[in-house]
Amino acid sequence: MALPRYIPHYTVEEYRLWKGDWELWSGVAVSMSPSAKRLHQRICGRLFRLLSDTLDDAGCADCEVTFEVDWVVSDDTVFRPDLLITCGHRPSDFIEETPVFVAEILSDSTRQRDLLYKREAYQELGVRYYLILDPQAGTIKLLENSERGYVDCEESRVTFHPECEIEIDFSSVLDDATS
Repeated sequence: MALPRYIPHYTVEEYRLWKGDWELWSGVAVSMSPSAKRLHQRICGRLFRLLSDTLDDAGCADCEVTFEVDWVVSDDTVFRPDLLITCGHRPSDFIEETPVFVAEILSDSTRQRDLLYKREAYQELGVRYYLILDPQAGTIKLLENSERGYVDCEESRVTFHPECEIEIDFSSVLDDATS
């Protein structure tokens, strides 16, 4: 009979001392992929520009687009989404409030995490919009949190808070990105 394996339970305090790229999921250290590939960076850059410009044009000064920023969920959970939007708060070193919007760009190494674990976690944590970009399949899916969980958001109009409603077309983010 094999002895049970000890799985350490880490905290955010310990996480902050680590070197390298990690996330912390309910106390479990999760190694992030090696640095993002050029395609991933190109898509993230396009999405950042699109969202920033659209928010600026709509006068949504209270909302901010950031990428590669730690979102500290609890004492033992830290996510680092590819891109997120917060409203009403200017993050310093990390974000503590639930973002209104999170985007993940799928890759072979993150696909399962992003589609299963993170989708469920973001929904339970109250992230209003979850954008999933799949460069391999050439698809973009915007999900909206509802009483039934995440549902496909068929509209291009999104509301981040009462004073910030925008019309946005995400299709240009993947246009020619893979060539």
